[in-house]
Amino acid sequence: MIYTVGIRLKYEHALAAGIKTKLGRGVGPDGKPYPGGFVFRTIGDARRFLAVKGLTGTHMVLGVKADWDRDAEPVAGALFRRLIPDAELVKLD
Repeated sequence: MIYTVGIRLKYEHALAAGIKTKLGRGVGPDGKPYPGGFVFRTIGDARRFLAVKGLTGTHMVLGVKADWDRDAEPVAGALFRRLIPDAELVKLD
């Protein structure tokens, strides 16, 4: 399991509606190329990212059923990677 961050309200609504997929690299919902969602190796890395960006009040951390080495592409100089395949989201307690 790896982790992602997102706008709390958006993800809570999506999960409640049965949408449980984090988008990987490909075509986004707007029809434009999408590089893949942000993913982090650990929950701590994801939480630190939100804290540094001042987003802890509006964003949340979720699990992603994917492998850090196989399913995530490095981004030069970034703590996060980009998700390559679409992957299942997991709401954390």
